[in-house]
Amino acid sequence: MMRGFRKFKCDECGNTFNAMDIEWNATAYSVPQKCPKCGSMHTMPASLGSLLGKLNPERKLYQKIWEEMDR
Repeated sequence: MMRGFRKFKCDECGNTFNAMDIEWNATAYSVPQKCPKCGSMHTMPASLGSLLGKLNPERKLYQKIWEEMDR
């Protein structure tokens, strides 16, 4: 389900951009969107947690999503 637009942050290049916020498999998480700068799909919603970079607890959850998408 599309929930509107939201800021996303790329884990590869650090770019922050606006993209569609789409529900991931009927959960509260968002489908990673393609980074317009580097083309990576390793992105997640930009939040206070994502500003922490590698220390972000949400990042571990998104790493699992990225692994599933990479397969």
